[in-house]
Amino acid sequence: MLFFSSRILPLDFIDMTDLPAEKKDLRRSVVDRILAMPPEVRAGQERRLVGALPQLPGYREAGTVMLYASAFPEEFDTRPLLESALAEGKRLVCPRVDRKAGVLRLALVKSLRDDLVPGMLKIPEPAKHCEILEPGEIDWILVPGIAFDSQGYRLGRGAGHYDKLLPQLRPEAPRWALALESQWLEALPVEPHDVPLDGVVFPDRRVVRERTSA
Repeated sequence: MLFFSSRILPLDFIDMTDLPAEKKDLRRSVVDRILAMPPEVRAGQERRLVGALPQLPGYREAGTVMLYASAFPEEFDTRPLLESALAEGKRLVCPRVDRKAGVLRLALVKSLRDDLVPGMLKIPEPAKHCEILEPGEIDWILVPGIAFDSQGYRLGRGAGHYDKLLPQLRPEAPRWALALESQWLEALPVEPHDVPLDGVVFPDRRVVRERTSA
């Protein structure tokens, strides 16, 4: 198990002009790597990731967990995770994009069949009838991303939805990610507003960020 302290690059070291293009290139490169994986290798890795969820710190004790429904070819299938959370009697929360406000609304999902509908970019999200919860009600969260690095930082899709959400969670609520080996990078370009996760589990490695006291 690897331990790393979080770090944020000073603004002097970040070329803000080139950063969006750099991140765009990284997204494309990582997605290409994922899609190039042999099907049998990817399937094996996905099985290991699904099996790893119950062992993540804080998950078993959490009553209200926030997971996400996968939709893109480069994402591993998270449906077994959603089914498992419901079967264990947890309160399952999934995000819904509020386009007007540019934020995520967190809604309670009681049935995958009845409560999830195609949303933005056809991503399955909670229907309008689902109860909305506040970020402070989340006990544990699984965070999506295209790439993750050895410091626990993530590269998302560029909308910034999770960058806005993570600071609103209770400080003690664990934030984790599950990722394929092709999604690992040694270091990602990091901006001051980026929030590192507590850890990322890959099929063949685990990155754990040691929390530092304020």
